[in-house]
Amino acid sequence: MFEGLLINRIFDEKNAPNIILFLYLFGPKTRTEIYDNISRNPRMAVKIEMLMSMGLIEETYGYNGMMNALYLTDLGEKYATSLCELEKLSGGNMEKSRWNHVMSNIEMFTVGKKAKSAVDEKK
Repeated sequence: MFEGLLINRIFDEKNAPNIILFLYLFGPKTRTEIYDNISRNPRMAVKIEMLMSMGLIEETYGYNGMMNALYLTDLGEKYATSLCELEKLSGGNMEKSRWNHVMSNIEMFTVGKKAKSAVDEKK
């Protein structure tokens, strides 16, 4: 009945909405950062290309002195805002999710730093 809806292309691809939300919450990121934070599934590149072909994300070259970075277009920002609103209507909290992600990365960095210090002390 709803086979022709373009939105189905996004929701049918696992992690495609996550890519949109990740770029919305954390700004432009390299493909590697997206893979590290969302999934290392071999189809991630296909999903990124699909979102690019739909006009939701674009790639900039040499962003901020780093490798190529992906960012949301104006249309992508509208999609992301709508996804956040749907999450809120469902009782979720995007800011809490964002904060938890940031804190987990800080904890990983801190744990890794402590482990490195312990190894260095043994030398």
